[in-house]
Amino acid sequence: MKTESLPRRSFLKTLAAAAPAISRGAAGSRPNILFCISDDQSYPHASAYGARFVRTPAFDRVAGEGVLFHNSFVSTPSCCPSRGSVLTGQDFYRLREASMNHTIWPGGIPVYTDLLAEAGYHVGFTGKGWGPGNWKISGRKLPLTGAEYNKATLAPPGKRISPIDYAGNFEAFLEARPKNAPFCFWAGFIEPHREFDEGIGEKHGIRLDSVSVPAFLPDSQEVRRDIADYAFEIQWFDRHLERMLRALEKRGALENTIIVVTSDNGMAFPRAKANLYDYGCRMPLALRWGARVKPGRAAQDLVSHADFAPTFLEAAGLQVPDSVTGRSLIPLLDGAARGRSEVVFGIERHFPGSRPQGAGYPSRAIRTAEYLYIRNLTPEANPCGDHPGPVWPEDDPVGGYGDTDGGLSKTYLWRNRKKHPELFQLAFGKRPAEELYAIAQDPFQMRNLAGKPDYERTREDLAARLDAHLKRTADPRALGRGAELDAVMRRFPSLAPGAR
Repeated sequence: MKTESLPRRSFLKTLAAAAPAISRGAAGSRPNILFCISDDQSYPHASAYGARFVRTPAFDRVAGEGVLFHNSFVSTPSCCPSRGSVLTGQDFYRLREASMNHTIWPGGIPVYTDLLAEAGYHVGFTGKGWGPGNWKISGRKLPLTGAEYNKATLAPPGKRISPIDYAGNFEAFLEARPKNAPFCFWAGFIEPHREFDEGIGEKHGIRLDSVSVPAFLPDSQEVRRDIADYAFEIQWFDRHLERMLRALEKRGALENTIIVVTSDNGMAFPRAKANLYDYGCRMPLALRWGARVKPGRAAQDLVSHADFAPTFLEAAGLQVPDSVTGRSLIPLLDGAARGRSEVVFGIERHFPGSRPQGAGYPSRAIRTAEYLYIRNLTPEANPCGDHPGPVWPEDDPVGGYGDTDGGLSKTYLWRNRKKHPELFQLAFGKRPAEELYAIAQDPFQMRNLAGKPDYERTREDLAARLDAHLKRTADPRALGRGAELDAVMRRFPSLAPGAR
């Protein structure tokens, strides 16, 4: 597999070669694509997974009428590079400036939305597309996710919930579709991103005694209330998803539409979002393709979010660019192949203001069904940021340890750090150069096995497999070019102009 990005000329040549075959087929033979991505939602927070404190009937319907995935992982647990990986089908560290938050889109990298648009697809989005970052500087006339449909609004149930009428904008997009054109729509829900309306979960019937608190967080009423508020925002976007499904049914388009529902990274709580543990990188995922995929399947196969782009392109009859490092899911959906034996992910920098000169906390990880191995490249640094003491909401919504979003749980853990010293250390303390966790015995990844003699052979094997993947996919740090990524951090030590 080639490791350099596909040049623009080759990209157009690939598209032109595929176009004649596409144009000869009936327009309805090309599937539509509805890609729904929430903002900061961890596996297993959907009722299809058995979560008792969150009700997601629309997600559950997509899963029940298609495939419910239990082991879907982002390329990185940070918004901008995670979304970039989805759009390009590449490991996040290959995206140059876009390999971290609050920078720019560098251009010259093929994205599946452009390929589909040039092949005749009607392409657009609502809510949050690629970001936070500045895509205009690359010279693009449209966002990476296509034409924007955000005019429809409604009165949200809380002041911290977006007024965007996602489903209403999807309807407007469908009304604007040229006759017989297949469509590709990105529904970028802003929920359940912080900040939350405090108490909104209880107000709308989520009982605190039904909330399941991950073992890495204190089981307090404050944390339970925070999780309930987060759960309500998941339910809010699920209501829009339900309306979108009805819109497809009304137009007779449901069976020929690939529907993917997932998230961009984990919940905005300590040791989750922007961390390489499961609650940061393991995502909910349901996929429905009524005309192609048998319903009612629960898949334990490992998949990467870099796999979506090649899946969509193959389904549309287009050749996949050589720059793509993901794998099409179609053989897996057809039952002709198994999923991955491992997934690789990592992070460079989440929030630019967490450390001096925009520095990040570069790390890489490999996850199998049995183990998670993490390599922290700067163990001397703090993984969540340099200055301690979250002061939310008195001063700002981030506070100290800026890679962890401010909120009730973060503040509670800081104020009660003497009461919960081990949990505080797990969330905000420094970490060793290597971490190893046995998933079945330690589902919340709290007991590091790296350095234990009984696990040395496992550590060596996973480290070698991680190295092989990083070199094969041209990770700058694996090729001795880490200074290139460090230079991007110094170039963008704070929010990039135009980032949002």
